[in-house]
Amino acid sequence: MSDTYRDSHKAEGYGASYDKEFQSNPHRALIWQIERRVLDRIVDRFPAGRRIRHLDFACGTGRVLAHLRSRAAESVGVDLSESMLDVAREKAPGARLILADLTRDDVLGGEAFDLITAFRFFPNAEPELRREAADALVKHLAPGGYLVFNNHLNLTSTMHRAARLLGRGGHEGMPQSDVDDLVRTAGLKIVKTYGIGLMPATEKHLLLPRRLLGAIERTATACGLLTSLTQDLVFVCARSA
Repeated sequence: MSDTYRDSHKAEGYGASYDKEFQSNPHRALIWQIERRVLDRIVDRFPAGRRIRHLDFACGTGRVLAHLRSRAAESVGVDLSESMLDVAREKAPGARLILADLTRDDVLGGEAFDLITAFRFFPNAEPELRREAADALVKHLAPGGYLVFNNHLNLTSTMHRAARLLGRGGHEGMPQSDVDDLVRTAGLKIVKTYGIGLMPATEKHLLLPRRLLGAIERTATACGLLTSLTQDLVFVCARSA
């Protein structure tokens, strides 16, 4: 196993196994269902008729690209795992997929994007890698554009609090202070925060029937209820100037 997140997804066949596990995990599937609604709301923030160029950083198996491809004039995905991109090519056939480490090799040159997404990356990455990635992405953010990333390991969530109370972990994640520092040093500001996953749940087991839990979670996200207690925080960021 790699010691760094940068190399953690490079194993042969990892993309197919990751995609299969993600789809079969009931809690992740529920969170992703609500994340899709949030992504649609974010795209709706742009003026009607604006041709949006979308960049998905650490695009993995192309989940975000596939969902947004009908809303974007151009979709680009960058990842350093060939096996993850193999799956992305099937999920998002209309996207331009690039095998590269954007933090070390700026293969995009002077290209600018209206919407840049980075999901399930920053909480998993080491602090130095987080800063390198944020700096690399801001260079490609078009005027009036948004950088959107999530913290699916929010340490103040009910799930993490319950785990710590029961002595079952809950200490690994990304505190809000780290998020604020990352955004500030990158020259950005948070203009909107969406909270997803208010109810405690394990990765593989839902504590309530899926239909009931889904209704509760969708309502909580739409109303902005107790955002700081949700497991998955989605941040919409714009340039601070």
